[in-house]
Amino acid sequence: MSTAGIVALLAAADFGVYAMSLDQRIVFWNQGAERILGYAANEVVGRHCYEVVAGVAPGGLTPACAHGCPSMRSLQDGRVPGAGRMEMLCASGERKAVSVTPMVVSGVVGDAPLLVHLFEDREERAGSDAALDDVRKEFSQSGVDIVSDQPLAIPASGASTALTGRELEVLHLVALGRGTADIAAELGISQHTVRNHVRHFRSKLNASTKLEAVITALRQGILEWTDDPGSPAPGT
Repeated sequence: MSTAGIVALLAAADFGVYAMSLDQRIVFWNQGAERILGYAANEVVGRHCYEVVAGVAPGGLTPACAHGCPSMRSLQDGRVPGAGRMEMLCASGERKAVSVTPMVVSGVVGDAPLLVHLFEDREERAGSDAALDDVRKEFSQSGVDIVSDQPLAIPASGASTALTGRELEVLHLVALGRGTADIAAELGISQHTVRNHVRHFRSKLNASTKLEAVITALRQGILEWTDDPGSPAPGT
């Protein structure tokens, strides 16, 4: 299945789907999400996810999303984002209990890593679980990288994993989904040099793909993401 086919699959799903970039802005919102929460795509795309869904853990009072996406915090803490229940804010102002399954993927929109959240408001989960498994299968068969199903090893910190300033710049732009040509133009270097930097930071981070490198860098605190588009962590 092509990238367009994957997007069409998610768009037509009868469960909610939204995807966010690593600066926590919504880049995709399907009709299932609109049905469950009441927001149309043109109302939420481009906004921070936590401003929209403002999820609260069952029995909680403060939105779990108040300080950014819980899935993102899990990655930064070295944990794989896990499925769970959450009470999401609806357009009506009410809250609705949903089951959420996060996945970290790349290859859906360019080469940018995305946090994809699949959610359902029905109590009966058997059919939904099968549908989620179908999405995972389609992702895998289409060459989309999924890293949320398996934890990544975190290399020991030290001189061997220290990235240079230029490697950090390239890594940050890779995390934002920039292609080789765009990175070369933005930094005023050749595409060959960009590829060398990518090869070097992948080696230092023991990553087999660029996505693994980005996620490992997040887990090590090399990359930090805030309300403003992410930037290399201070002092790295």
